[in-house]
Amino acid sequence: MHDVYISLGGNQGDPLSCFVMTLRHFQHLGIIRRCSGIYQTEPQGGPLQSDYLNAVFLLSTDKTCNDVLRQAWISEKLCGRVRTVRFGPRSLDVDILLYDDLVLETENLLLPHPRMHLRRFVLEPLEEISPKILIPGKGDVRTLLQGIRGQRVTRVKDWKPELLESTASQDR
Repeated sequence: MHDVYISLGGNQGDPLSCFVMTLRHFQHLGIIRRCSGIYQTEPQGGPLQSDYLNAVFLLSTDKTCNDVLRQAWISEKLCGRVRTVRFGPRSLDVDILLYDDLVLETENLLLPHPRMHLRRFVLEPLEEISPKILIPGKGDVRTLLQGIRGQRVTRVKDWKPELLESTASQDR
């Protein structure tokens, strides 16, 4: 099984509903081991826009990184993501942060995620679920976080996979 860390973000429509739908879809690829709380974060770059909601989860899967990437794209499409403005507002952004300790550069995927070590809205929820994790070529998450404390990130809600399971049973 591979350990895959995935980030979720969104600031249009109902990001939390998109997060729930995305987690449900990723459950078809493996087991969601851990999920951070929900963080409200200021946008990083791009046009003037509202704050984002962000989270990170750990998926254990036997699928390839390309299978995981395809699921990310499907989830974004199902939530109405339209790619128009780089770093612009979006209903859902799904990024593969880490796939084991794989370092990879293809046309569609860079691992580890090339800017994750610069983004508090990624590192803080990542540290919540895996406080000792190392990012290949960059260092450990705690040390990296110390260098970017200036970005506004606020943990606003607990959100665990158990809640997803109880929500799924209510939907039936």
